[in-house]
Amino acid sequence: MPRVRPAISQHSNCSPMRAFALLSCLFSCFSTVRAQQPASGEDPAPTILAECQMVLIPEKMALPLIVRLVDETKIESAFADIQALIAEGKAELSANLICRMSDGVKTFSVSGEEVRYSTEYDPPQLPQNAPADPAVLKNWPVIGVTPTSFETRNVGPKIEISASRKQDGKLLSVSGVCEHVRFIRWQKFDAGKLATGELLSIEQPIFHTVKSDMSVLMRSGQRMLMGVHKVPGSASSYEMFFLRVSTASTKTP
Repeated sequence: MPRVRPAISQHSNCSPMRAFALLSCLFSCFSTVRAQQPASGEDPAPTILAECQMVLIPEKMALPLIVRLVDETKIESAFADIQALIAEGKAELSANLICRMSDGVKTFSVSGEEVRYSTEYDPPQLPQNAPADPAVLKNWPVIGVTPTSFETRNVGPKIEISASRKQDGKLLSVSGVCEHVRFIRWQKFDAGKLATGELLSIEQPIFHTVKSDMSVLMRSGQRMLMGVHKVPGSASSYEMFFLRVSTASTKTP
């Protein structure tokens, strides 16, 4: 019986040699991609972890602690004492912000609420046919100041930070801002006077801001005191900003 050879469709644009070349090229590309991937367990791109703790401490306790907190050899023991004060209710943890970032990429972490308030107003106006008699104007039913524009202010703690790895991640160049904005109260401001002698007023918010800019070189895992600020209120207290930045490995399975 004569041997039958498989036939190739005349409508096909791919010869056996061309198909073999295409498969070889795909296999080569696949091998290249596999070679560029890290082996199992290796860290392809370590991220950087930033931890910012904001603590309110009474003035009598804060002043002796500051001496230890600025000493690199004593800061960890002083920080442990502060954590004990928080647990005992003698100090207050006002914020504990954590954010993760890539090398050299700026990121932020914020916790709070928005306060909306008016910024522009239309003055009181009477109709064109209003009587000129002051006695009648005294009894005019409604005269007020109308808000026409508003702004929003974020209230609460916030950290904006970027970090770059140096010396294989042992050192980190860190820059950013630690900030805590507080709403204090509403305050009235004069906005006119009625014919009866009654004063018109508008209310505006009073905010208090503590802020520390940073541009430092830190070891990975090092903790540093970034700022000490006096906080308004009946009880005299200080708010301290602590920052710890470290490389965080992300191992592949």
